[in-house]
Amino acid sequence: MIHITANTAKREFENILDNVTLHNEPVTIVADDNRVAVLVSMDEWSDIQETLYIQSIPGLVQSIISAKNESIENLLDSSELKYDL
Repeated sequence: MIHITANTAKREFENILDNVTLHNEPVTIVADDNRVAVLVSMDEWSDIQETLYIQSIPGLVQSIISAKNESIENLLDSSELKYDL
């Protein structure tokens, strides 16, 4: 992650914005009074929000991990499925 001062962010905002959006590289911006913010691309922000949402559903993450670790031999063959069209 890149760290810059607020003054640099003001001077170079267009270049910083290009770097953040084109390379999904977050930038930490630090003001003189030590306030700190992070600039991320919209894609990165959406990914963060999606991850937080998924993690908020009780049991979902553990279910995904369990499914990932399940042996392929335990999976159903499509011929075993019963369905009506």
